[in-house]
Amino acid sequence: MKRIALVLFILHSFALHSLAQVPYGYAPTGVADNELSALGGNKNEFVQGMVLFDPASDPALARIKGKEIKGIRCYMRADYKQKRQSRSAILASTGKIDNFVRTQYVDLAEGWNDVMFDEPLVIGEEKIFLGVQVYETIGTPYPLVAYSKATVPQSCFVNLAKKAWEEYTDRGTLLVFALFDESLSSNFQHVAYAQNTTHPQTVAPERDFTGGLYVHNCSTEPITSIEIAMQGQGATVPTLRTIQFDKPIEAYGGTVVEASLRSGSNEGTSVDWTATVTKINGNEAQAGRPGTTKLYVTYDNFIRTPLIEEFTSQRCINCPQMAYFLDKALDEYKGDYVYVSHHTGFQEDAFTTQPDREILYVFGGYENEYNPAIMYNRAILEGENQIIQGVRDMSPTPYLEALALASNMPAMAEVNIEATESTVRVSGRVARDLINTQLYLSCYLVEDGISTDSYFQKGMDDADAPADLKDVFRHNGIILHYFTKEAIGDLIETNEKGLFDISYPNVEKAGFGGTGRRLVAFVHKVNKSNFGDNYVLNATETRLGADGIRDVENAKREMRNEMFDLSGRRLPSDFKAQSSNLKKGVYISNGRKILVR
Repeated sequence: MKRIALVLFILHSFALHSLAQVPYGYAPTGVADNELSALGGNKNEFVQGMVLFDPASDPALARIKGKEIKGIRCYMRADYKQKRQSRSAILASTGKIDNFVRTQYVDLAEGWNDVMFDEPLVIGEEKIFLGVQVYETIGTPYPLVAYSKATVPQSCFVNLAKKAWEEYTDRGTLLVFALFDESLSSNFQHVAYAQNTTHPQTVAPERDFTGGLYVHNCSTEPITSIEIAMQGQGATVPTLRTIQFDKPIEAYGGTVVEASLRSGSNEGTSVDWTATVTKINGNEAQAGRPGTTKLYVTYDNFIRTPLIEEFTSQRCINCPQMAYFLDKALDEYKGDYVYVSHHTGFQEDAFTTQPDREILYVFGGYENEYNPAIMYNRAILEGENQIIQGVRDMSPTPYLEALALASNMPAMAEVNIEATESTVRVSGRVARDLINTQLYLSCYLVEDGISTDSYFQKGMDDADAPADLKDVFRHNGIILHYFTKEAIGDLIETNEKGLFDISYPNVEKAGFGGTGRRLVAFVHKVNKSNFGDNYVLNATETRLGADGIRDVENAKREMRNEMFDLSGRRLPSDFKAQSSNLKKGVYISNGRKILVR
Protein backbone atom coordinates (compact mmCIF):
# COMPACT_ATOMS: atom_id res chain seq x y z
CA MET A 1 0.00 0.00 0.00
CA LYS A 2 1.38 3.40 -0.94
CA ARG A 3 2.34 5.38 2.14
CA ILE A 4 1.38 9.00 1.62
CA ALA A 5 -0.33 11.79 3.50
CA LEU A 6 -1.69 15.19 2.63
CA VAL A 7 -0.67 17.92 5.06
CA LEU A 8 -1.67 21.56 4.76
CA PHE A 9 0.54 24.39 5.94
CA ILE A 10 1.46 28.03 5.18
CA LEU A 11 3.87 28.80 2.34
CA HIS A 12 5.02 32.39 2.17
CA SER A 13 5.81 34.13 -1.11
CA PHE A 14 9.49 34.03 -1.98
CA ALA A 15 11.54 37.22 -2.38
CA LEU A 16 12.64 36.58 -5.95
CA HIS A 17 13.94 40.05 -6.71
CA SER A 18 17.03 39.58 -4.54
CA LEU A 19 18.34 36.59 -6.46
CA ALA A 20 20.72 36.49 -9.40
CA GLN A 21 19.04 33.46 -10.91
CA VAL A 22 15.84 32.97 -12.90
CA PRO A 23 13.59 30.09 -11.75
CA TYR A 24 11.73 27.97 -14.28
CA GLY A 25 9.16 25.36 -13.40
CA TYR A 26 5.47 24.48 -13.59
CA ALA A 27 4.22 25.32 -10.08
CA PRO A 28 3.70 28.75 -8.49
CA THR A 29 6.41 30.02 -6.14
CA GLY A 30 3.95 31.65 -3.74
CA VAL A 31 0.97 29.52 -2.74
CA ALA A 32 -1.75 29.68 -0.07
CA ASP A 33 -1.72 27.08 2.67
CA ASN A 34 -4.86 25.33 1.41
CA GLU A 35 -3.29 24.80 -2.02
CA LEU A 36 -0.42 22.62 -0.81
CA SER A 37 0.16 18.99 -0.02
CA ALA A 38 3.10 17.26 1.63
CA LEU A 39 4.38 13.90 0.42
CA GLY A 40 6.38 11.16 2.02
CA GLY A 41 6.18 7.75 3.64
CA ASN A 42 5.92 8.61 7.36
CA LYS A 43 8.80 6.21 8.01
CA ASN A 44 12.52 6.38 8.64
CA GLU A 45 13.65 6.09 5.03
CA PHE A 46 14.99 7.97 2.03
CA VAL A 47 12.53 10.06 0.03
CA GLN A 48 13.35 11.40 -3.43
CA GLY A 49 11.27 13.67 -5.67
CA MET A 50 11.87 14.72 -9.29
CA VAL A 51 10.36 16.94 -12.00
CA LEU A 52 10.94 16.37 -15.72
CA PHE A 53 12.34 19.23 -17.84
CA ASP A 54 12.28 18.03 -21.44
CA PRO A 55 13.50 20.19 -24.36
CA ALA A 56 11.63 17.89 -26.76
CA SER A 57 8.23 18.86 -25.30
CA ASP A 58 8.98 22.33 -23.92
CA PRO A 59 9.86 24.96 -26.54
CA ALA A 60 11.14 27.35 -23.84
CA LEU A 61 13.84 24.86 -22.95
CA ALA A 62 14.51 24.02 -26.59
CA ARG A 63 15.34 27.71 -27.20
CA ILE A 64 18.21 27.56 -24.73
CA LYS A 65 19.90 24.32 -25.72
CA GLY A 66 23.58 24.59 -24.95
CA LYS A 67 22.91 26.87 -21.99
CA GLU A 68 23.43 25.87 -18.37
CA ILE A 69 21.14 24.97 -15.52
CA LYS A 70 22.90 26.57 -12.57
CA GLY A 71 21.06 24.81 -9.78
CA ILE A 72 17.78 23.88 -8.17
CA ARG A 73 15.16 25.73 -6.13
CA CYS A 74 13.07 23.55 -3.81
CA TYR A 75 10.83 23.93 -0.78
CA MET A 76 11.20 21.77 2.33
CA ARG A 77 8.77 21.31 5.21
CA ALA A 78 11.55 21.08 7.81
CA ASP A 79 15.32 21.29 8.20
CA TYR A 80 17.15 18.38 6.62
CA LYS A 81 20.78 19.15 7.44
CA GLN A 82 22.12 15.74 6.56
CA LYS A 83 25.09 16.63 4.34
CA ARG A 84 27.63 15.03 6.66
CA GLN A 85 25.73 11.73 6.54
CA SER A 86 25.44 11.94 2.71
CA ARG A 87 21.67 11.91 2.98
CA SER A 88 20.20 15.28 1.95
CA ALA A 89 21.05 16.19 -1.64
CA ILE A 90 19.97 17.84 -4.85
CA LEU A 91 19.66 15.48 -7.80
CA ALA A 92 19.87 15.58 -11.58
CA SER A 93 19.42 12.78 -14.12
CA THR A 94 19.53 12.78 -17.91
CA GLY A 95 17.77 10.50 -20.36
CA LYS A 96 16.20 8.32 -17.65
CA ILE A 97 15.07 9.23 -14.16
CA ASP A 98 17.61 6.93 -12.50
CA ASN A 99 20.58 7.97 -14.64
CA PHE A 100 22.07 10.30 -12.03
CA VAL A 101 24.62 12.79 -13.31
CA ARG A 102 24.53 14.98 -10.18
CA THR A 103 24.08 13.86 -6.58
CA GLN A 104 25.29 16.82 -4.62
CA TYR A 105 25.01 16.49 -0.85
CA VAL A 106 23.86 19.68 0.83
CA ASP A 107 22.12 20.90 3.97
CA LEU A 108 18.51 21.88 3.29
CA ALA A 109 16.59 24.30 5.50
CA GLU A 110 12.89 24.64 6.18
CA GLY A 111 11.29 26.77 3.47
CA TRP A 112 12.86 27.76 0.18
CA ASN A 113 16.35 26.60 -0.80
CA ASP A 114 18.39 27.82 -3.75
CA VAL A 115 21.28 25.41 -4.28
CA MET A 116 23.84 25.82 -7.05
CA PHE A 117 25.46 22.84 -8.73
CA ASP A 118 29.21 22.54 -8.21
CA GLU A 119 29.29 21.98 -11.97
CA PRO A 120 26.40 23.46 -14.02
CA LEU A 121 24.31 21.10 -16.15
CA VAL A 122 24.20 21.84 -19.89
CA ILE A 123 20.85 21.47 -21.69
CA GLY A 124 21.13 19.09 -24.63
CA GLU A 125 18.78 16.80 -26.51
CA GLU A 126 18.04 14.46 -23.59
CA LYS A 127 15.37 14.67 -20.93
CA ILE A 128 16.50 16.26 -17.67
CA PHE A 129 15.10 15.28 -14.28
CA LEU A 130 15.73 17.65 -11.37
CA GLY A 131 14.92 16.98 -7.76
CA VAL A 132 15.82 16.52 -4.16
CA GLN A 133 16.59 13.73 -1.69
CA VAL A 134 16.34 13.65 2.10
CA TYR A 135 16.20 11.01 4.80
CA GLU A 136 12.70 11.24 6.21
CA THR A 137 12.11 10.51 9.89
CA ILE A 138 8.90 9.87 11.79
CA GLY A 139 9.68 12.99 13.82
CA THR A 140 9.69 15.19 10.69
CA PRO A 141 7.55 13.28 8.17
CA TYR A 142 6.36 14.16 4.67
CA PRO A 143 9.27 16.34 3.51
CA LEU A 144 8.29 17.01 -0.12
CA VAL A 145 5.90 19.80 -1.05
CA ALA A 146 3.51 19.96 -4.03
CA TYR A 147 1.03 22.49 -5.37
CA SER A 148 -2.16 20.43 -5.03
CA LYS A 149 -4.59 22.35 -7.26
CA ALA A 150 -3.01 21.20 -10.52
CA THR A 151 -0.94 18.16 -11.43
CA VAL A 152 1.22 19.02 -14.42
CA PRO A 153 2.05 15.75 -16.22
CA GLN A 154 5.51 14.38 -15.33
CA SER A 155 5.99 16.93 -12.57
CA CYS A 156 5.68 14.67 -9.52
CA PHE A 157 7.89 11.59 -9.52
CA VAL A 158 8.48 10.12 -6.05
CA ASN A 159 10.72 7.30 -4.85
CA LEU A 160 10.18 5.97 -1.32
CA ALA A 161 13.05 4.03 0.31
CA LYS A 162 14.97 4.08 -3.01
CA LYS A 163 12.86 1.17 -4.26
CA ALA A 164 11.05 2.38 -7.38
CA TRP A 165 10.11 5.65 -9.02
CA GLU A 166 6.39 6.30 -9.32
CA GLU A 167 4.61 9.20 -11.00
CA TYR A 168 1.88 10.59 -8.76
CA THR A 169 -0.80 11.75 -11.17
CA ASP A 170 -3.17 13.30 -8.65
CA ARG A 171 -1.00 14.70 -5.83
CA GLY A 172 -0.03 18.00 -7.44
CA THR A 173 3.11 19.57 -8.91
CA LEU A 174 6.33 19.41 -6.90
CA LEU A 175 7.85 22.73 -5.85
CA VAL A 176 11.10 22.06 -7.69
CA PHE A 177 12.51 24.56 -10.19
CA ALA A 178 15.50 24.84 -12.49
CA LEU A 179 17.67 27.90 -11.90
CA PHE A 180 19.18 29.81 -14.83
CA ASP A 181 21.44 32.82 -15.06
CA GLU A 182 19.63 36.18 -15.22
CA SER A 183 20.95 36.70 -18.74
CA LEU A 184 18.52 34.03 -19.99
CA SER A 185 15.41 35.73 -18.55
CA SER A 186 14.33 37.10 -21.94
CA ASN A 187 13.71 33.51 -23.10
CA PHE A 188 10.89 33.19 -20.52
CA GLN A 189 9.61 36.76 -20.48
CA HIS A 190 6.43 36.09 -22.47
CA VAL A 191 5.78 32.47 -21.51
CA ALA A 192 2.84 30.99 -19.63
CA TYR A 193 1.55 27.45 -19.10
CA ALA A 194 -2.14 26.43 -19.14
CA GLN A 195 -3.99 23.13 -18.62
CA ASN A 196 -7.40 21.80 -17.70
CA THR A 197 -7.44 20.80 -14.01
CA THR A 198 -10.75 19.03 -13.44
CA HIS A 199 -10.00 15.85 -15.33
CA PRO A 200 -11.17 13.35 -16.24
CA GLN A 201 -14.40 15.18 -16.99
CA THR A 202 -17.34 13.76 -18.87
CA VAL A 203 -18.09 16.02 -21.81
CA ALA A 204 -19.94 15.76 -25.08
CA PRO A 205 -17.90 15.80 -28.32
CA GLU A 206 -17.44 19.11 -30.15
CA ARG A 207 -19.17 21.07 -27.40
CA ASP A 208 -18.22 23.80 -24.96
CA PHE A 209 -17.81 22.68 -21.36
CA THR A 210 -16.98 24.50 -18.15
CA GLY A 211 -13.64 23.42 -16.68
CA GLY A 212 -10.97 24.59 -14.29
CA LEU A 213 -8.00 26.11 -16.11
CA TYR A 214 -4.63 26.27 -14.34
CA VAL A 215 -2.47 29.13 -15.60
CA HIS A 216 1.17 29.56 -14.51
CA ASN A 217 3.16 32.71 -15.19
CA CYS A 218 6.74 31.79 -16.13
CA SER A 219 7.97 35.41 -16.21
CA THR A 220 8.51 38.48 -14.02
CA GLU A 221 5.70 40.48 -15.65
CA PRO A 222 2.13 40.28 -14.21
CA ILE A 223 -0.48 38.66 -16.48
CA THR A 224 -3.95 40.20 -16.78
CA SER A 225 -5.20 38.15 -19.75
CA ILE A 226 -4.22 35.26 -21.98
CA GLU A 227 -5.40 33.77 -25.23
CA ILE A 228 -5.33 29.99 -25.39
CA ALA A 229 -5.50 27.71 -28.40
CA MET A 230 -7.31 24.57 -27.25
CA GLN A 231 -7.51 21.42 -29.30
CA GLY A 232 -9.33 18.30 -28.22
CA GLN A 233 -8.42 15.03 -29.90
CA GLY A 234 -10.13 14.79 -33.28
CA ALA A 235 -10.47 18.53 -33.83
CA THR A 236 -8.95 19.67 -37.12
CA VAL A 237 -8.17 23.22 -35.96
CA PRO A 238 -7.69 24.71 -32.49
CA THR A 239 -10.33 26.88 -30.82
CA LEU A 240 -9.11 30.28 -29.58
CA ARG A 241 -10.42 31.78 -26.31
CA THR A 242 -9.38 34.91 -24.43
CA ILE A 243 -9.47 34.72 -20.63
CA GLN A 244 -9.39 37.80 -18.39
CA PHE A 245 -8.21 37.50 -14.78
CA ASP A 246 -9.96 39.37 -11.98
CA LYS A 247 -6.60 39.63 -10.24
CA PRO A 248 -3.30 39.73 -12.16
CA ILE A 249 -1.10 36.65 -11.94
CA GLU A 250 2.08 37.92 -10.34
CA ALA A 251 5.64 36.95 -11.31
CA TYR A 252 6.10 33.17 -11.20
CA GLY A 253 2.60 32.84 -9.77
CA GLY A 254 -0.33 30.68 -10.74
CA THR A 255 -4.10 30.51 -10.46
CA VAL A 256 -7.04 28.27 -11.31
CA VAL A 257 -10.02 29.90 -13.02
CA GLU A 258 -13.31 28.57 -14.34
CA ALA A 259 -13.36 28.86 -18.12
CA SER A 260 -15.45 27.89 -21.12
CA LEU A 261 -13.44 25.22 -22.94
CA ARG A 262 -14.04 23.22 -26.11
CA SER A 263 -13.90 19.44 -26.55
CA GLY A 264 -12.68 17.55 -29.61
CA SER A 265 -14.63 15.14 -31.78
CA ASN A 266 -13.10 11.82 -30.70
CA GLU A 267 -15.03 9.74 -28.17
CA GLY A 268 -13.35 7.68 -25.46
CA THR A 269 -12.65 7.39 -21.74
CA SER A 270 -9.14 8.90 -22.02
CA VAL A 271 -9.00 11.45 -24.82
CA ASP A 272 -6.22 14.04 -25.14
CA TRP A 273 -7.02 17.72 -24.66
CA THR A 274 -4.29 20.33 -25.13
CA ALA A 275 -4.05 24.04 -24.34
CA THR A 276 -1.30 26.35 -25.62
CA VAL A 277 -0.92 29.98 -24.54
CA THR A 278 -0.75 32.09 -27.71
CA LYS A 279 -1.14 35.63 -26.33
CA ILE A 280 -0.28 37.28 -23.02
CA ASN A 281 -1.78 40.69 -22.15
CA GLY A 282 -2.85 41.03 -25.78
CA ASN A 283 0.65 40.45 -27.18
CA GLU A 284 2.04 37.40 -28.93
CA ALA A 285 3.41 34.89 -26.45
CA GLN A 286 6.69 33.06 -26.80
CA ALA A 287 6.24 29.36 -27.43
CA GLY A 288 5.96 27.42 -24.18
CA ARG A 289 5.07 23.97 -23.06
CA PRO A 290 1.52 22.90 -24.05
CA GLY A 291 -0.71 21.54 -21.29
CA THR A 292 -2.10 18.14 -22.26
CA THR A 293 -4.62 16.33 -20.04
CA LYS A 294 -7.39 13.74 -20.51
CA LEU A 295 -11.17 13.96 -20.94
CA TYR A 296 -13.92 11.36 -21.02
CA VAL A 297 -15.71 12.32 -24.24
CA THR A 298 -19.04 10.68 -25.00
CA TYR A 299 -22.51 11.48 -26.30
CA ASP A 300 -23.67 9.47 -23.28
CA ASN A 301 -23.12 12.38 -20.92
CA PHE A 302 -25.10 11.19 -17.89
CA ILE A 303 -25.64 13.14 -14.67
CA ARG A 304 -23.88 11.62 -11.65
CA THR A 305 -25.71 10.70 -8.45
CA PRO A 306 -22.98 9.59 -6.02
CA LEU A 307 -23.39 6.40 -3.98
CA ILE A 308 -22.16 6.62 -0.38
CA GLU A 309 -21.69 3.33 1.46
CA GLU A 310 -20.76 3.27 5.14
CA PHE A 311 -19.43 0.25 7.05
CA THR A 312 -20.69 0.30 10.61
CA SER A 313 -21.95 -1.83 13.49
CA GLN A 314 -24.09 -1.48 16.58
CA ARG A 315 -21.05 -2.60 18.58
CA CYS A 316 -18.65 -0.09 17.00
CA ILE A 317 -17.74 2.62 19.55
CA ASN A 318 -16.42 5.14 17.01
CA CYS A 319 -19.10 4.68 14.36
CA PRO A 320 -21.70 7.12 15.75
CA GLN A 321 -19.27 10.05 15.58
CA MET A 322 -18.38 9.35 11.96
CA ALA A 323 -22.08 9.07 11.15
CA TYR A 324 -22.73 12.34 13.01
CA PHE A 325 -20.34 14.40 10.90
CA LEU A 326 -21.22 12.53 7.70
CA ASP A 327 -24.89 13.43 8.31
CA LYS A 328 -23.94 17.07 8.77
CA ALA A 329 -22.03 16.95 5.49
CA LEU A 330 -25.02 15.41 3.73
CA ASP A 331 -27.24 18.17 5.13
CA GLU A 332 -24.88 20.80 3.66
CA TYR A 333 -24.42 19.01 0.35
CA LYS A 334 -26.61 20.59 -2.34
CA GLY A 335 -26.89 17.71 -4.80
CA ASP A 336 -28.67 14.38 -4.91
CA TYR A 337 -27.01 11.30 -3.43
CA VAL A 338 -27.79 7.71 -2.41
CA TYR A 339 -26.75 6.46 1.05
CA VAL A 340 -26.53 2.82 2.21
CA SER A 341 -25.01 1.35 5.37
CA HIS A 342 -23.35 -2.07 5.60
CA HIS A 343 -23.46 -3.58 9.09
CA THR A 344 -20.35 -5.68 8.81
CA GLY A 345 -16.60 -5.34 8.61
CA PHE A 346 -16.23 -5.34 12.40
CA GLN A 347 -19.05 -7.30 14.02
CA GLU A 348 -22.37 -8.39 12.63
CA ASP A 349 -25.55 -7.23 14.36
CA ALA A 350 -29.34 -7.13 14.08
CA PHE A 351 -29.15 -5.21 10.78
CA THR A 352 -26.63 -7.39 8.90
CA THR A 353 -27.77 -8.84 5.56
CA GLN A 354 -26.11 -10.96 2.90
CA PRO A 355 -25.19 -7.98 0.66
CA ASP A 356 -23.27 -6.59 3.65
CA ARG A 357 -21.27 -9.80 3.88
CA GLU A 358 -20.69 -10.08 0.12
CA ILE A 359 -19.20 -6.60 -0.24
CA LEU A 360 -16.46 -7.30 2.32
CA TYR A 361 -14.05 -8.25 -0.47
CA VAL A 362 -13.32 -4.53 -0.95
CA PHE A 363 -11.25 -4.67 2.27
CA GLY A 364 -8.88 -7.21 0.77
CA GLY A 365 -9.30 -9.79 3.51
CA TYR A 366 -10.60 -10.11 7.05
CA GLU A 367 -7.41 -8.77 8.64
CA ASN A 368 -7.96 -5.43 6.91
CA GLU A 369 -11.58 -4.95 7.92
CA TYR A 370 -12.52 -2.22 10.33
CA ASN A 371 -15.29 0.19 11.29
CA PRO A 372 -16.15 2.89 10.78
CA ALA A 373 -15.28 3.08 7.09
CA ILE A 374 -16.79 4.60 4.00
CA MET A 375 -16.57 4.43 0.22
CA TYR A 376 -17.86 6.66 -2.55
CA ASN A 377 -18.96 5.18 -5.89
CA ARG A 378 -16.76 2.19 -4.96
CA ALA A 379 -13.98 4.20 -6.55
CA ILE A 380 -10.52 5.35 -5.54
CA LEU A 381 -10.93 9.07 -4.98
CA GLU A 382 -8.34 11.57 -6.14
CA GLY A 383 -5.62 11.75 -3.49
CA GLU A 384 -6.38 8.26 -2.12
CA ASN A 385 -4.93 4.84 -2.90
CA GLN A 386 -7.80 2.51 -1.99
CA ILE A 387 -11.60 2.32 -2.15
CA ILE A 388 -12.06 2.26 1.63
CA GLN A 389 -11.57 5.40 3.73
CA GLY A 390 -11.50 5.58 7.51
CA VAL A 391 -12.43 8.28 10.03
CA ARG A 392 -11.18 11.75 9.13
CA ASP A 393 -11.22 15.03 11.07
CA MET A 394 -14.11 15.36 13.48
CA SER A 395 -15.94 17.81 11.23
CA PRO A 396 -18.12 17.67 8.09
CA THR A 397 -15.29 19.08 5.94
CA PRO A 398 -13.53 15.87 4.79
CA TYR A 399 -16.85 14.26 3.89
CA LEU A 400 -17.97 17.33 1.93
CA GLU A 401 -14.65 17.31 0.06
CA ALA A 402 -15.05 13.61 -0.75
CA LEU A 403 -18.65 14.18 -1.85
CA ALA A 404 -17.52 16.93 -4.21
CA LEU A 405 -15.01 14.54 -5.80
CA ALA A 406 -17.55 11.73 -5.99
CA SER A 407 -20.22 13.93 -7.58
CA ASN A 408 -17.76 15.05 -10.29
CA MET A 409 -16.81 11.52 -11.31
CA PRO A 410 -17.97 10.53 -14.79
CA ALA A 411 -21.38 8.84 -14.77
CA MET A 412 -21.39 5.99 -17.27
CA ALA A 413 -25.04 5.03 -17.05
CA GLU A 414 -28.53 6.36 -16.51
CA VAL A 415 -30.52 4.45 -13.86
CA ASN A 416 -34.25 4.86 -13.13
CA ILE A 417 -36.37 3.12 -10.53
CA GLU A 418 -40.13 3.04 -10.07
CA ALA A 419 -42.51 0.88 -8.10
CA THR A 420 -46.09 -0.25 -7.81
CA GLU A 421 -47.56 -2.40 -5.06
CA SER A 422 -46.64 -5.50 -7.08
CA THR A 423 -43.48 -4.59 -9.01
CA VAL A 424 -40.13 -2.79 -8.69
CA ARG A 425 -38.83 -1.79 -12.11
CA VAL A 426 -35.25 -0.65 -12.82
CA SER A 427 -34.45 0.68 -16.30
CA GLY A 428 -31.83 2.83 -17.97
CA ARG A 429 -28.96 2.93 -20.39
CA VAL A 430 -25.22 2.35 -20.18
CA ALA A 431 -22.59 4.19 -22.20
CA ARG A 432 -22.07 2.73 -25.63
CA ASP A 433 -18.42 1.85 -25.02
CA LEU A 434 -19.50 -0.34 -22.06
CA ILE A 435 -22.27 -2.32 -23.78
CA ASN A 436 -20.19 -5.51 -23.97
CA THR A 437 -18.72 -5.12 -20.48
CA GLN A 438 -19.77 -7.28 -17.52
CA LEU A 439 -21.97 -4.96 -15.47
CA TYR A 440 -24.06 -5.68 -12.39
CA LEU A 441 -27.29 -4.29 -10.98
CA SER A 442 -27.95 -4.06 -7.24
CA CYS A 443 -31.40 -3.14 -5.96
CA TYR A 444 -32.35 -2.74 -2.29
CA LEU A 445 -35.24 -1.81 -0.05
CA VAL A 446 -33.65 0.45 2.58
CA GLU A 447 -34.98 1.78 5.91
CA ASP A 448 -33.99 5.02 7.69
CA GLY A 449 -34.69 6.69 11.02
CA ILE A 450 -34.45 3.73 13.37
CA SER A 451 -34.20 4.89 16.98
CA THR A 452 -31.50 3.75 19.40
CA ASP A 453 -34.24 3.33 22.03
CA SER A 454 -35.27 0.19 20.17
CA TYR A 455 -31.89 -0.85 18.74
CA PHE A 456 -28.87 0.09 20.87
CA GLN A 457 -25.64 1.65 19.61
CA LYS A 458 -22.30 1.64 21.38
CA GLY A 459 -20.32 4.86 21.60
CA MET A 460 -23.23 7.14 22.41
CA ASP A 461 -21.73 8.00 25.83
CA ASP A 462 -18.15 8.41 24.64
CA ALA A 463 -16.39 11.31 26.40
CA ASP A 464 -15.44 12.92 23.07
CA ALA A 465 -18.90 12.56 21.50
CA PRO A 466 -20.77 15.69 20.36
CA ALA A 467 -23.21 16.96 22.98
CA ASP A 468 -26.28 16.34 20.81
CA LEU A 469 -25.22 12.93 19.49
CA LYS A 470 -27.93 11.05 21.42
CA ASP A 471 -30.59 13.43 20.19
CA VAL A 472 -29.79 13.20 16.47
CA PHE A 473 -28.27 9.76 15.89
CA ARG A 474 -30.44 7.22 14.09
CA HIS A 475 -29.69 3.98 12.28
CA ASN A 476 -30.02 4.89 8.59
CA GLY A 477 -29.47 3.16 5.28
CA ILE A 478 -30.40 -0.30 6.62
CA ILE A 479 -30.88 -2.91 3.89
CA LEU A 480 -34.20 -4.67 4.55
CA HIS A 481 -34.32 -6.66 1.32
CA TYR A 482 -32.30 -7.20 -1.85
CA PHE A 483 -34.31 -7.88 -5.00
CA THR A 484 -31.58 -9.45 -7.12
CA LYS A 485 -30.92 -13.19 -7.30
CA GLU A 486 -27.33 -12.69 -6.18
CA ALA A 487 -26.53 -10.62 -3.08
CA ILE A 488 -23.57 -8.93 -4.80
CA GLY A 489 -25.81 -7.97 -7.74
CA ASP A 490 -27.03 -9.57 -10.96
CA LEU A 491 -25.36 -9.41 -14.34
CA ILE A 492 -27.44 -7.25 -16.64
CA GLU A 493 -28.05 -7.59 -20.35
CA THR A 494 -28.44 -4.59 -22.61
CA ASN A 495 -29.58 -4.26 -26.20
CA GLU A 496 -27.41 -2.82 -28.96
CA LYS A 497 -28.22 0.71 -27.75
CA GLY A 498 -27.19 -0.02 -24.17
CA LEU A 499 -30.77 -0.07 -22.86
CA PHE A 500 -31.83 -2.35 -20.00
CA ASP A 501 -35.19 -2.89 -18.27
CA ILE A 502 -35.56 -5.29 -15.32
CA SER A 503 -38.54 -5.92 -13.04
CA TYR A 504 -38.71 -7.65 -9.66
CA PRO A 505 -41.68 -8.70 -7.53
CA ASN A 506 -42.27 -6.15 -4.79
CA VAL A 507 -42.28 -7.36 -1.18
CA GLU A 508 -44.14 -6.75 2.06
CA LYS A 509 -41.29 -6.55 4.53
CA ALA A 510 -41.34 -6.03 8.29
CA GLY A 511 -38.87 -3.39 9.34
CA PHE A 512 -37.31 -1.96 12.48
CA GLY A 513 -39.78 0.83 13.20
CA GLY A 514 -37.99 3.49 11.20
CA THR A 515 -39.46 6.70 9.86
CA GLY A 516 -38.87 6.21 6.13
CA ARG A 517 -38.00 3.77 3.39
CA ARG A 518 -36.28 4.03 0.02
CA LEU A 519 -35.85 1.90 -3.07
CA VAL A 520 -32.21 2.04 -4.18
CA ALA A 521 -30.64 0.83 -7.42
CA PHE A 522 -27.16 1.15 -8.92
CA VAL A 523 -25.18 -0.27 -11.83
CA HIS A 524 -21.61 -1.26 -11.05
CA LYS A 525 -18.64 -3.47 -11.79
CA VAL A 526 -17.51 -6.40 -9.63
CA ASN A 527 -13.82 -7.25 -9.61
CA LYS A 528 -12.49 -9.05 -6.53
CA SER A 529 -8.89 -9.12 -7.76
CA ASN A 530 -8.61 -5.47 -8.84
CA PHE A 531 -10.15 -3.09 -6.32
CA GLY A 532 -9.86 -0.17 -8.73
CA ASP A 533 -12.32 -1.89 -11.07
CA ASN A 534 -15.46 -1.89 -8.89
CA TYR A 535 -16.70 1.47 -10.13
CA VAL A 536 -20.37 2.40 -9.67
CA LEU A 537 -21.54 3.71 -13.02
CA ASN A 538 -24.48 5.54 -11.46
CA ALA A 539 -27.11 5.24 -8.74
CA THR A 540 -30.67 6.31 -8.07
CA GLU A 541 -33.41 5.99 -5.47
CA THR A 542 -37.05 6.75 -4.87
CA ARG A 543 -38.37 7.60 -1.44
CA LEU A 544 -41.24 5.70 0.13
CA GLY A 545 -43.18 6.50 3.26
CA ALA A 546 -42.70 4.77 6.58
CA ASP A 547 -45.26 2.16 5.47
CA GLY A 548 -43.71 1.57 2.06
CA ILE A 549 -45.19 1.99 -1.41
CA ARG A 550 -48.61 3.13 -0.22
CA ASP A 551 -47.11 6.40 1.00
CA VAL A 552 -44.84 7.02 -1.98
CA GLU A 553 -46.83 9.88 -3.53
CA ASN A 554 -46.73 11.86 -0.30
CA ALA A 555 -43.04 11.33 0.35
CA LYS A 556 -41.30 11.88 -2.99
CA ARG A 557 -38.51 14.42 -3.01
CA GLU A 558 -39.58 17.87 -4.08
CA MET A 559 -38.62 18.35 -7.70
CA ARG A 560 -36.21 21.21 -8.21
CA ASN A 561 -36.42 23.83 -10.93
CA GLU A 562 -32.62 24.02 -11.19
CA MET A 563 -31.01 23.95 -14.60
CA PHE A 564 -27.63 22.53 -15.62
CA ASP A 565 -25.60 22.55 -18.81
CA LEU A 566 -24.09 19.32 -20.17
CA SER A 567 -20.85 19.82 -18.22
CA GLY A 568 -22.84 19.71 -14.98
CA ARG A 569 -22.59 23.46 -14.28
CA ARG A 570 -25.63 24.80 -12.41
CA LEU A 571 -27.17 27.80 -14.21
CA PRO A 572 -27.96 30.83 -12.06
CA SER A 573 -31.74 31.02 -12.53
CA ASP A 574 -34.50 28.45 -12.69
CA PHE A 575 -35.58 26.94 -15.98
CA LYS A 576 -39.18 28.10 -15.97
CA ALA A 577 -38.28 31.76 -15.54
CA GLN A 578 -35.30 31.89 -17.86
CA SER A 579 -35.81 29.28 -20.58
CA SER A 580 -36.62 31.92 -23.18
CA ASN A 581 -33.16 33.46 -22.66
CA LEU A 582 -31.18 30.23 -22.97
CA LYS A 583 -29.01 29.53 -25.97
CA LYS A 584 -30.01 26.64 -28.21
CA GLY A 585 -28.73 23.32 -26.96
CA VAL A 586 -29.24 20.47 -24.50
CA TYR A 587 -29.71 21.15 -20.76
CA ILE A 588 -30.54 19.11 -17.67
CA SER A 589 -33.61 19.89 -15.55
CA ASN A 590 -34.82 17.61 -12.74
CA GLY A 591 -32.49 14.89 -13.95
CA ARG A 592 -33.85 14.92 -17.52
CA LYS A 593 -32.36 16.26 -20.72
CA ILE A 594 -34.20 19.30 -22.11
CA LEU A 595 -33.71 20.45 -25.71
CA VAL A 596 -33.89 24.22 -26.23
CA ARG A 597 -34.46 25.05 -29.91
